[in-house]
Amino acid sequence: MNWFKKLFGLIQPQKEKELRHMADSELVERYREVENSPELKEYLELDRIVESEEFVQKKYNWMNTDYRMTPTHETAARYKELLNNRDLQSFLEIEGSKRLKEFLNFKASPDYAKLQDSKAVDESAVLQRMYNFEHSDEYKLYELFVNSGLPEEFKALMAKMATPEFKKDYAFWSNPNRWKTTNEYQQEVRYKQLSKRADIQFYLKQDPAEIALLEKKVNAKNK
Repeated sequence: MNWFKKLFGLIQPQKEKELRHMADSELVERYREVENSPELKEYLELDRIVESEEFVQKKYNWMNTDYRMTPTHETAARYKELLNNRDLQSFLEIEGSKRLKEFLNFKASPDYAKLQDSKAVDESAVLQRMYNFEHSDEYKLYELFVNSGLPEEFKALMAKMATPEFKKDYAFWSNPNRWKTTNEYQQEVRYKQLSKRADIQFYLKQDPAEIALLEKKVNAKNK
């Protein structure tokens, strides 16, 4: 009986050593497997991006900027203001009319001086028509706006708002959930998904230096 206890006492520690060796070997193997996985590579790259100051600042700006304070809103608001300016819109209609074109051509001709001759005006249907137009509300409105700069501003704003770039900016900044429309948001979502993976959590909990020592120990044991 004594010899059996003695033998059993020798076997038990040996068995425990073998089990520890197996556990160490499996730990190292799992660590290296995760270390070389595409998922960890993706996680580390996203960690570098998502945790960067630039990313954090960009997210804050996109989530907290008031649309009303953006240049995009300023452009859209000014365009709407000019669009609702009835006199300006009337000017734009007059500007493209045949009556105005005819009068401006007439005004640039020598015959324009004849409008000062009332007798000549009375005797000519053309001169009467030119005289009446020059004294009309339409022409007064034309003169009021032609050198104001407002027509040019309105046309420039209209052209700007028709561009793909402005339409894209408007769709983004006017959307209260704009952050969720960005590629950065998708990166953050993927980063959070990867951070919850058991293999990545396991890897991050390990000390690389301790793993290296353990691997050295395992390799020496296997020789």
